[in-house]
Amino acid sequence: MKRKTIKDIAKESGFSLSTVSLVLNNHPRISQATRERVMAVVKKYNFFPNSAARGLASKSSRTISVVVPNLTRVFSDIYLGEIISGIYERAASQGYKILLDIATAQFIKSQEYTKLLASRRADGMLFIASDIHAEYLTAFENSPYKFLLVNHLFPGKKLNYVSVDYVASARLAAEHLLGLGHRKIGLIAGTNTYAGLQFRDEFIRVCKSWPAGTGQVASVDGGEEWSQRGGYAAAAKLLAMEPNLTAIMAANDRMAIGAMRWLVDNKREVPEDVSVMGVDDIQLAAFVNPGLSTIRHDLHQVGIESCNRILQLIKGEITECSDLLPTSLVVRGSTSRVAGK
Repeated sequence: MKRKTIKDIAKESGFSLSTVSLVLNNHPRISQATRERVMAVVKKYNFFPNSAARGLASKSSRTISVVVPNLTRVFSDIYLGEIISGIYERAASQGYKILLDIATAQFIKSQEYTKLLASRRADGMLFIASDIHAEYLTAFENSPYKFLLVNHLFPGKKLNYVSVDYVASARLAAEHLLGLGHRKIGLIAGTNTYAGLQFRDEFIRVCKSWPAGTGQVASVDGGEEWSQRGGYAAAAKLLAMEPNLTAIMAANDRMAIGAMRWLVDNKREVPEDVSVMGVDDIQLAAFVNPGLSTIRHDLHQVGIESCNRILQLIKGEITECSDLLPTSLVVRGSTSRVAGK
């Protein structure tokens, strides 16, 4: 049997081509009754609209490019996985596809991302590659391209972003550890991103200005990948620098879990000898022993909100975006009060 076209669907359902197109694109202005009549015919003939044809007709690809650091991290990094799953969930619900692009040096430096958008292969772009320098994104300042940074920002640049509030996160973490009596704290920082620098600087500021006694902070870099391996190595450096540390604060949960492993391997009890705290509240944080105290960042929601905003930019509903999402403290067994405090 000859494959049905959208014209056939329109003819049998009794609606115009434009109405059928709106139904197929989940347009909110279509009534439920109209939607049901059209979809009944669609199901009858097992009709699947050609997305490329729809894109040409509407001058839209209904595709969002998601730029990630590298494919290995996409499939192994819980942080990236949570964000991308949120993006995909929201995009799919609105009839959009996502296209993964890898942030190679050539892709960034040659500004290939602008060519991708200019060719209409994608209607908008979400940038999760957090180690990109601001100068490589200048093409997006005051440009017509729809672009948004995900969980990253560059102050002073006119670049749209949705991010958790890393300054508030650092404040919550510092106040928790200081409130437990910790005054000698090791910080495993992520200094290859602006968000990481924000967290480090605010954490140190709060510790130095604590009214009940200044907190001393020894800081080391956890490495570019913010990994368990980096946290393990950083913990060794910290305890060599300051053997009397009573707490370790890591800029993400993976580095915190790596630090916990080093402490266990070196006969240090958590939290009796050294309290450990992380950031993000990844699923694994609740299942390590002891459970990891952390600052909750709802990364899935970061993905959803980022997709919401890029869709609004694409549709012209907003012209700019600078959203900071709230964070919260999660206390588990890896932190405790300093003995005698």
